[in-house]
This record gives sequence, C-alpha cells and structure tokens, in this order.
Amino acid sequence: MKVNFICLILLLISCKDKRKEVLLADREAPLGWIYLKIYDDKSFEFISQGMMRDKDVYTGNYELKNDTLYFKYSDSIPKAGSKAIIQNGYVSYINGSYPESVQIKLNKLQKY
Repeated sequence: MKVNFICLILLLISCKDKRKEVLLADREAPLGWIYLKIYDDKSFEFISQGMMRDKDVYTGNYELKNDTLYFKYSDSIPKAGSKAIIQNGYVSYINGSYPESVQIKLNKLQKY
C-alpha cells in the first residue's frame, strides 16, 4: 500500500511539469535579457535577468482576447505592465511605466 501511494505522488509531481510552451518571446536588455513564456495551461512567466543582477520572475495567469493579452500576476507586477498587444511578431506591453516589447520566437496561441 505504501508503494502505491509513493508511486501516485511521484506520478502527480511528474505530471505537474508537463505544461507546454505556446508562446515564447524575448529581447536583449542592457546587461541581460527579458523573457516571456506562455503555457497551454493559461499560466505565464515574465523573466528579467541580467549579468549583474538576480533573475526576477513574475508569474500568474493570462487571458487572450483577439490580439490582446491580459496578465493577472500572482504577486507583484513588473514595470512593463499587465496588458499587451500581439502584433507584427512582437508582444508589446501598453499599460506599464515604460514601453516594453519582446520579439516572438514561437507562437501557438489559440484565440478565444
């Protein structure tokens, strides 16, 4: 019985990381990079990392309506903002304290 329970726990843990990337975008930043990873389970990661600083990872869930992405962050919101438009091969944030744009490398998003 203990063996079955342990196998079930291991199976659940391995299934948790099976989400698939449906949109990948990035850009080079001064002394680092900005990454946007969007997954098929409606989750995302916005990552800012540099050579001289730690990696900042902002996570949460997103909603896609037409060409607009609405990000709902789990914790804090990056200065890029919480709303972005997909156009001309870029994801462009439109409501942050500075303009941010990342170039799309992979896009398999389904419009709803």
